[in-house]
Formats: sequence, structure tokens, C-alpha cells
Amino acid sequence: MNLDEAYREVEWMLRDAENLMRSIHTDFNSIKNAERFIVSCLKANEALRQMQRGNYETVEKYWRGEE
Repeated sequence: MNLDEAYREVEWMLRDAENLMRSIHTDFNSIKNAERFIVSCLKANEALRQMQRGNYETVEKYWRGEE
């Protein structure tokens, strides 16, 4: 498996996890931890997109800004 294929696998796993949480908690906005989980999946996918583009500086800024 090459790097591009591995990134795609990670993307699909994150999307599957997000969609599963949405199906478990259809009112996820009222369940704080479910909402956090979904937001984390979305942020992870954005970081992954930046990595796929080779933009590691943005990934560092994106994640470090929350610590």
C-alpha cells in the first residue's frame, strides 16, 4: 500500500466513524461528547487533506492552536 492509498483508507475510516456516531445519536448536537467526537473527526479529516497536499506547516498550526 502506498502513501496515497493509506491516506484514503484513513479518510474512509474517519468518515465511517463520523457517520456511525451520527446514526447512533441523530440529535448529536444535544449530546456533548457525541458532538465533540464528530467535530474531532471533521478536524482530523481537514488535517489529513492538508497532509495529502504536503502542507504540514498548516497541520502543525491547525492542531497546535487548540492546545
